[in-house]
Amino acid sequence: MCKYSMYNSLLNEFIEPKVTYYYYKDWHEFYMPPHTHPAIEIMYMVNGQSRIVVNDDPLILKKNQFILIDSNVPHQLVVEKGKPCRMLNIEFILKKSHQSSVIGSLANECEEVKEFLRNKKPYIIQKDINEIYHSLRSLVFELDNQKYEQKFMVNLLISQLLIQISRNQLESKERELQDADYYVSIIVNYLHENYDCDIKTAELSQLVHLHPNYLHKIFKNTMNCTIIEYLTKIRIDKAKMLLTKTEMSVTEITEFIGINSSQYFSKIFKKATGATPLEYRELACCEK
Repeated sequence: MCKYSMYNSLLNEFIEPKVTYYYYKDWHEFYMPPHTHPAIEIMYMVNGQSRIVVNDDPLILKKNQFILIDSNVPHQLVVEKGKPCRMLNIEFILKKSHQSSVIGSLANECEEVKEFLRNKKPYIIQKDINEIYHSLRSLVFELDNQKYEQKFMVNLLISQLLIQISRNQLESKERELQDADYYVSIIVNYLHENYDCDIKTAELSQLVHLHPNYLHKIFKNTMNCTIIEYLTKIRIDKAKMLLTKTEMSVTEITEFIGINSSQYFSKIFKKATGATPLEYRELACCEK
């Protein structure tokens, strides 16, 4: 992280914001080469979408999304032919001040901003769920008016923006966790109802309309195991019941729980229980 980073500057009580550049712009087939600048930049997608590359990360900025890019972070904008977009862009620096200011006190006074500053990400891209666009428009209006009190109002409005962005980030995380719980519950129910079938990852991804990699990630974060590990546990538990409650053969049980190979079933069963299926059955009979 650069020493002139927004995250370092906001820890200083004696700072004030200065807007260096702001505009609304309709973009048509445009390529901006990778570049850096000392200003912190906020791009808000009013209509359409565009490609943005930040720190070599390719991103798509869609309607009602915004991206905040820290100072001196390499980035570029690419607007493809036939895919126009309209953006609101604001760039500002945090410069030293001779007195404390509203924005300088945020790190000490606002819990949401404290949490935001702990992340120290070179950029954040989010959907606007907290009236960010409204605040950006108010800031542009104030800058256009050029009134005597503008400096103080700009300080207040950028402070408000940073609070809203911090809240937006926290609320986005909460929604993401809620969404993850929802998707994982669908997968868990499906596994319990279809453990006897040959379940494929692609099938599960289609079920919840998520990319396989993302599905695996949220499942493991939520359940502390992979999808395969969870499915295997269901099958092993079902096999234990069948071994102790029925006289089905190992081959029949293997097919019943959706596994194609008796040899493979015996292998994973022993790994899970420390005994082969037949040994497990004999031990269960002895304990009766």
